[in-house]
Amino acid sequence: MKTLEIAIEGAIPTDVGIEIAKRACYCDQLITSCRFIEAGGILHIELQDNANLEDVEIKARKLVAKMKSGRLQIKPEIIRQRETTRSSLFAASGADYTGLYRQGLGTMARGEEFLEILARIDRLFQRLGVEHFGAVPQEYNVLIPTDWLRKAGYLSSFPHSLTFAIHLKEDYDGIARFSERHAGLKELNLDSIDEFETPEYCLSPAVCYHTYGLLSSTHFTPDDNGLKVFTAVNRCFRYESKNMANVERLWEFSMREIVLVGERDRVLKERERGLDMIWKMVEMFDLTAFIETAVDPFFTSDFQSKRFFQLANQLKYELRMPVRDNDTIAVGSFNYHEDFFGDRFGIQTADGSRVHTGCIAFGLERFVHAVLLQLGVDETRSRLQAAEQLFLGK
Repeated sequence: MKTLEIAIEGAIPTDVGIEIAKRACYCDQLITSCRFIEAGGILHIELQDNANLEDVEIKARKLVAKMKSGRLQIKPEIIRQRETTRSSLFAASGADYTGLYRQGLGTMARGEEFLEILARIDRLFQRLGVEHFGAVPQEYNVLIPTDWLRKAGYLSSFPHSLTFAIHLKEDYDGIARFSERHAGLKELNLDSIDEFETPEYCLSPAVCYHTYGLLSSTHFTPDDNGLKVFTAVNRCFRYESKNMANVERLWEFSMREIVLVGERDRVLKERERGLDMIWKMVEMFDLTAFIETAVDPFFTSDFQSKRFFQLANQLKYELRMPVRDNDTIAVGSFNYHEDFFGDRFGIQTADGSRVHTGCIAFGLERFVHAVLLQLGVDETRSRLQAAEQLFLGK
């Protein structure tokens, strides 16, 4: 095992250092892990023995230079915070739940206690959307048109996270050669990228892109009262390299979203109402948690400017919960996109102006994992029953 350490010159916010470390995993296939050491501002990289340290250092320094330049003075701001009233932060049996099985890099099977709690929490979020926001339930495909992601800016802003759905070209000779190469259960051998068609579809990285795609080139009517709300749950896919070590960061995960589309004031009001409602749920569960302004994981090409814009305008809030001492994960987010998607997808309000959009999103595996660590299975079940009675009259 080899080690590379790069001192990041000049003071940088902790969140930027953490994002640099996450992105550094993409610099080379032989990197095994990366982390940011706040004391001293060090990017610490571990690599396989056959890695070329000089080449990796050149790439990593390019990454650091891209991500640390620009307007980094602004920092995330905590807007709500609470500590549990319990005597200890984590339940003694919190990590002992059953039903989560690692299948491979960034993938896990779900069952038993974990799946039971996940299904109940998702039903709670789904019914909150329908009964408190008037959301129309939707069911989307896992496949999403690549062109929708292009319109959404995903190909340029998040290229490192893409998962393409590819297939062999319709060519008899090419398919026959592929079949022959794999006769006798031989391992996958991709002879040439030319064997494949340009991907028309990707595996969906988020739920809300489906909503905007389906609303493309539509106009609201006065009967819509300036707002349409949808809710859906789907499996989503974001490749995150060596960062995908456990349930806290998966390649394939479940996301429940409440998607807001309409006039600016209506979207912002509903986002705030959703934040209030979820915070009330956090209080009911007596969880240690906080909500802070946050940034999407943009690639280096536009990280600095978009980070500044999102934080300065409070476009994204994240609900974060602890998973270890001094370590938290985001389990939900409350997002406002201004009229960006209204413009990209040609969606208009009744008066012909571009719609504004927002979404309230939950990474269900993360949410369940963080809650179970604090409460354990039995207490989580009890708190869920109380929340169902309060919010849903169940």
